[in-house]
Amino acid sequence: MHQFKKLIVGLVLLSTPAFISAQAFADGTNLVFIGFGLPPGSKLTQSYDPNPNFSDYKLNNYGTGVLKYEHGLHKYFGIGLNFEYSAANGSYNYNYYGNSTEYNNSVSRSVFGAYLRMNGHYPIGDKVDIYGGVGLGYLYTVDKVADNTPGANDSHKNAVLNFDEQVTIGARFMVKNSFGVFGEVGYATTACQVGIVMKF
Repeated sequence: MHQFKKLIVGLVLLSTPAFISAQAFADGTNLVFIGFGLPPGSKLTQSYDPNPNFSDYKLNNYGTGVLKYEHGLHKYFGIGLNFEYSAANGSYNYNYYGNSTEYNNSVSRSVFGAYLRMNGHYPIGDKVDIYGGVGLGYLYTVDKVADNTPGANDSHKNAVLNFDEQVTIGARFMVKNSFGVFGEVGYATTACQVGIVMKF
């Protein structure tokens, strides 16, 4: 009889809101992620121009800053917004006059991303949350070009807005109830993202 009472008490505790709120992710959970992504994916390292006269193209990416917000609609589902920013410097050589002389162009690239994010979650207790999802949004790429050909004076700016998508999986570990760390990998502007997360 004593063991039966223990079982009843345990079931009651499992069904109380206090237990539910102790989960790493639940209905009503709010999360803010601040992170950094490396290395850059193909969306950031693609050639500035596929012109066959261009050679020795180099793009130095300095990583991607990440800011995310997510709201839990269910223990296993959340929706939110992702914002990303990446900066890079690129250069390439080209044969402008059809002879053996090569000239150099430099490119300053800035990429802004904004996505609507939908995640599926598998919370494990009050510390660990494994999740994966998709993001749909836009990448705004701004390239500033400086042509160093003598007498060319052909510096200009190109801006392109493209629809974009992300598919990633990740894990979150809560060091404290309101603070933790996270990591993600997948198909995005960067192959891997890590950072801190705040829960409220």
